[in-house]
Amino acid sequence: MPRRAGTASAVALHKDGRRASGFPSPWFRSTLQIVSPWDSVRWCLGLAAVCVAGSACSSSDGAQGVPWTGGEADAHFEAGPDSAPDAPAAWDSASETGADATAEEAGSDAAPWNQGWIGAACASVSECDYADATCLVDGYPGGMCSERCSSLCPDPVDEEHANTFCIEDPAAAGQGICVARCDWTWLGQAGCRDGMQCKWRERIGQPSVVQDVCVADDGSTACVGDEVRQPNLGIEEPPGEGGCPAGMTPIYQSGVCIDRWEAFLVEVLPGGGQAPWSPYFNPGDRTVRAVSAPGAVPQGYISGDQAAAACAMSGKRLCSRDEWELACMGPDGTTYPYGDVREPGVCNDHRDVHPAVEYYGTTDSWIYSELDNACLDQLPDSLDRSGERTGCVTPGGVYDLMGNLHEWIDDPNGTFKGGFYVDTVLNGNGCLYTTTAHTTTYWDYSTGFRCCADP
Repeated sequence: MPRRAGTASAVALHKDGRRASGFPSPWFRSTLQIVSPWDSVRWCLGLAAVCVAGSACSSSDGAQGVPWTGGEADAHFEAGPDSAPDAPAAWDSASETGADATAEEAGSDAAPWNQGWIGAACASVSECDYADATCLVDGYPGGMCSERCSSLCPDPVDEEHANTFCIEDPAAAGQGICVARCDWTWLGQAGCRDGMQCKWRERIGQPSVVQDVCVADDGSTACVGDEVRQPNLGIEEPPGEGGCPAGMTPIYQSGVCIDRWEAFLVEVLPGGGQAPWSPYFNPGDRTVRAVSAPGAVPQGYISGDQAAAACAMSGKRLCSRDEWELACMGPDGTTYPYGDVREPGVCNDHRDVHPAVEYYGTTDSWIYSELDNACLDQLPDSLDRSGERTGCVTPGGVYDLMGNLHEWIDDPNGTFKGGFYVDTVLNGNGCLYTTTAHTTTYWDYSTGFRCCADP
């Protein structure tokens, strides 16, 4: 994340151990692998499926390991405005009705989704309909069907039963219990039944593998960084304009198309299906594709290399600098997407308090090595949904080119454009804002992207 001062010391702190004190980074940052949360999920956005072979760690509970790449300490700001080049309403249509409504739609004789299986509510073990079952009551609202495990859990018999995962029992250190994995198809925004919450958890005995699972809801509303949230369920790309692919529009008369909104991601599963991806987490080595639509929370926490790969999976590419600046400045070369005079607040272009300072409650330098924390973009008055500020649009109909998230462009040395919701001044005003302080492997909460394409 950009800072006005302290950049060099923050980088040194990151390389030498990140911090001397204070709130730790997200607990899963140091893991070597993170599993695909939806490798057996049936959820689909209705977009063209692409079949990609899976790799790495696999097991009977469907876990698929992929390397996890951490972010670097923040050092976005360069010499300031003088170093800039002399270049010319949110909505969510996903269902939140859950399993009972699904069963009701199927007919009055249909059993509720996941009944009698791992993760289901239970008052006694007689309500858990499988071998070696146990009913955990203490600490689980309505009880929870489970099973003791040392590493792996049984597979579900069909799609009406949850996928499973083995975690350490919160009530018995060193012992494993089977829990249900989060399911966005049947349970909508929550991903879990009432009284449970979707969070990342390690596999017992194998902390390098983590999964999104349903655990008891502790009632806390504070963001810790292990919460798995899916704000983009049900959002699809609108048709393209002027002969461009879906979600895109022509960049004036250039013959190139550009995403009208900052991109979010969907995961491409090994079987060819697709699954939602939370915009608050780096995708690691998963196969993901870029989607551009209004009302979505755009993907932060993404590197330039990952952004380029996500565009390519959608048949697109990152924009060149000339293309991006033409889209932002237009043929008349205006400084801002909406004109030549800055209008504060028309775009998501400034925040009085740095989000890391607000979240951690300190200005100590160690916080700038914690910029991969998923909570930063979930603070109030931070990241906007795409197109939420209706005035932040070019005459060509492209939104949020200034502010909201930095946007990676096609530069092998690493460049992102436009500034973000904390600052749109220090590296150049508006469309001139250009950051070249990082390689294409860098990412933090402020880095996003959009794609271009040749129709």
